[in-house]
This record gives sequence, structure tokens and C-alpha cells, in this order.
Amino acid sequence: MQMSVILSYLKDYIILGIFLIILLLLGYEIIYKKIMKGTKTINKKRMLLYGVTIGYLVIVFGATFLTRENGYKEMNLHLFSSYKEAWNNMSDSLSKNILLRNSILNILLFIPFGFLLPMYSEKLKKIYKVVPIGLAVTLLIEIIQYITNMGIFEIDDVFNNTLGVLIGYCTFMIFNNLINKENRKYIFAYVLPFIFAIGIFISFNVIYQKQELGNLPLDYTYKINMKNTDVICNVGLSKERSIQNIYYTKILTEKETMEIAKTIFEKNGTSIDEKRNNLYENTAIYYSKDNQKNIWIEYKGGTYRYSSGSRGRLLQDLYKYENSVTEENEETKKLSDGIQTEEKIEAEPSNGIAQELNDTVIKIQGASKEEIREALKNIGIEVPEEAEFKEEDGAYIYTADMMVKENILIDGNIRCSYYIDKTIDDVKNNLVTYEKVKEKEIISEEEAYNKILEGKFKYPEHMQGKIKNITIESVSLEYMIDTKGYYVPVYEFKAKINGTESSIVIKAIKE
Repeated sequence: MQMSVILSYLKDYIILGIFLIILLLLGYEIIYKKIMKGTKTINKKRMLLYGVTIGYLVIVFGATFLTRENGYKEMNLHLFSSYKEAWNNMSDSLSKNILLRNSILNILLFIPFGFLLPMYSEKLKKIYKVVPIGLAVTLLIEIIQYITNMGIFEIDDVFNNTLGVLIGYCTFMIFNNLINKENRKYIFAYVLPFIFAIGIFISFNVIYQKQELGNLPLDYTYKINMKNTDVICNVGLSKERSIQNIYYTKILTEKETMEIAKTIFEKNGTSIDEKRNNLYENTAIYYSKDNQKNIWIEYKGGTYRYSSGSRGRLLQDLYKYENSVTEENEETKKLSDGIQTEEKIEAEPSNGIAQELNDTVIKIQGASKEEIREALKNIGIEVPEEAEFKEEDGAYIYTADMMVKENILIDGNIRCSYYIDKTIDDVKNNLVTYEKVKEKEIISEEEAYNKILEGKFKYPEHMQGKIKNITIESVSLEYMIDTKGYYVPVYEFKAKINGTESSIVIKAIKE
């Protein structure tokens, strides 16, 4: 979730909180004091405390329930698995790591709780009372989310929220001791939770920057209990280790993704509408000023999806064209030869060609390899000469399967549609160029299989249930891009887990 979205939610909840505070004040002054003739007076400080607490509780309620959708009923009881998941998805910018950011937000959300509670009573200025109350409240929230299908019960959320309560309490005690000039010798002890929390996130970044290679998002986050799991392997496994190449491709910056979008848009006669840019953790999305084109660019490898909006234009052109020909016209026959209808779009009924084609947009079938290559070149996409070419399901595909030239590796594919006006649309450019940078020893197939037996692979038990049986059907050495842009070898085991087709990925590089 983007920070702007989070701030938008907070703004809404703060407004609601202020409204409830106003209702509280009106209720006290009008209903209690005037109508009920109440005599008990609440001092302004206490009233302010009540108001702030109400506003804070509204924010907590909104953040934990109102921003959630129904459909969850899952439980993750693996402590610190969310931190391992965040580690597996690390990047050079901590602000782009949504998983790590969520942990920080869960801590921050409960800091006010720990700060406000001691203000209600002297008895609540004890750590052994505040922290258990905070733990009980966050457990209650997680349980309600689970029962109502509004969220996953995660033990890490309980940990993060309780840590937030502790930090909030320590913050209060630091101010309290400084203002009252008492027990100042304990202030250092109250600072320790801050040091612990900040140290966690700093260490994430320092260790990540110092390590040679990046992390793999598909690496395991916790060890699965394999005690009662039957594992059958139907393939022979090599015991030999080997040396494999490590390749590298650059992780693009936001500026570099914008340059790609500018180039493609300019080749199509338009430019970027910078007011509509959406920059996410892994993807940058750009829209054109003519409101017809968009491109979604991945920072990792620079792969992208591009749509030029040809469908709408083609349908309009088709309506115009049908007015100049008859159903029996030879030109009509030529138009229908070598074309394929794609997906139906909303449009008013019409007679003639458009009606015959069921109000659809038209793709060209049977175009040559050279014709598609030239059309792609016109929008700035160069296709390797050696890439395999095929037409499939109305799309044209160029594939480069681990093509190596000296120290350069090209891998991936380009998929696109070709329309009757000779334009390319619906481009998925997953072709990535890598450069060989080093060699590494990798573990054997048998060693990788042993990691499966140890439960060191990714499988979300809280979503898919406990593993009862695994049948390994094949194993192959594949490559996967890590969080630093290195293209590294992994073992992919094709398997059936609880009877369902699946795959298990194991890191191949010897640690």
C-alpha cells in the first residue's frame, strides 16, 4: 500500500475522530450538564485525554477493520516469518519494501496506546500492567479479525503491536521523569526499546548492503514441520556439485523507467502525462497525454507491459469504413481475409461489417516473422535475430531461451498482438539481457532434495493447509533474478503437494 493511501485513510479516520470528540463535548455540555442537570465536573485535561483517546481508537478501528476486505480466515503462528519474508524481498530502498513497512506501521500504530494508558491512573504507570493490557488488546483484535474473516491472525502482528505499546509506555515515562525530575537514572532503560526497534531495521539494511548477492523472494520464511509428511521421489538425483555462471542485470531507478516510457510514447506520437504517474514498490506505471496508452515497467530487469489503445480506434475506423462499402463488396471480403476477432467490447449495435464481426476489434493472422519484428522496431523494441518465433492464441511470440553470446545472456520472451491498422498492441516484453559477472559453486540435486526433507522451502501452510504428502516428479536447474539484479541458479522440483500440481524452488548456490 502506498504511503499516500495510508495517509488518506488516516485523514478520514482523524476527521471521524474529531467528529466523535465534538459529539462527546456536546453530550457532556448539553445532555449531561443542561438536560440531566449533572453536577460532576470533568476538568479540561481529562476531557482532552478522553477526546484524544477516542480519536486514536477510531484510527485503530479503521486501520484494523475498515480497510480490510472479507474472505480471510487464516492463521500464521510462525514468529518473525513476516520479517524473513521482508528480508527475502529486500531492496536498496527500505521505503520500497512494503512488507517491512507494514511491520513498522504495526509498531507505530500502537505507540499512542502505550503513551495514553499511563495518563489515566498512577496504577497504570507500571510496565507490568501496561504491556499485558496492550498484549491482550492486540490479541483481541487479531482474534476478531480471524473470526470475522477480516484478516489473517499473525503472531508477528501481535509482536509488533505489543512492541509499539512498550515503546509508547517508555516514551511516556521518559517525559514523565524529565518533567517531574524523578528517577532520571532509569531513562536509559526506557530508551532501550527504541534502540532495539531501530537496530532491527538498520541491521536489515547494513547486512543486505554488505552481502555479495541479493535475496530470493521464493526462499523459505520458516521451516515446515515434515514429521508426518510422506515424501516420494520418482526421479534419480545427482550427487555431484558443479560450477555455474552468475549473471547480472541492472535494477532500474524511477528516472530510468520514466526514460523508457518517454521513448516508447514518443515513438507513438505522444508523451507522458506526469500528473498520472504511479510509482509502486516493484512497478512504475505511466500514462500518455492522449489518454490512450499506458506502460507498466518493472524495476527489476526493465520488463514491461504496454498498451496503445488500438482497440477503440480500430472499432471507430471500422464503423467509418463500413459506410463506404457494401456487404457484397470485394473490399469487404479482402478485409475479412487473414484477420481474427479478439474480445468483445461495449459498443452500440451497428449494421454492415461491424455487425457481422459482432462489434469486435480485429487482429491480423498469419503475419510473417519479419513483419512483426519491423512493427516492434517502430515502437522501440529490438528483437534478437536468433529468437524463436511463433503465433499462438492470436498473439505473436518471440522467445529467447537462455541464449548465450560470449558473456551476454538473453532470456525471456516478447508477446504482442498485431492489428489491422498495422499497429502493435498488448505488448508484454519479458526479454532481459544479462551480463556474466562471476561463477559460483552450486549444491547437488540430492542436497537440494534434502532441503525439502528438512522443510526448508516456501509453502504457505496457513493458506493451503498442512502438507500430508509430496511426490517429486522432476527436477531441473533454472535461473531466477534476485533482489540485487543477479540472475542466479535455482533447482525447480515439479511436484504434487497433497495431490495438487505445484513446484518447489530451492536456492542452488552453496552457502
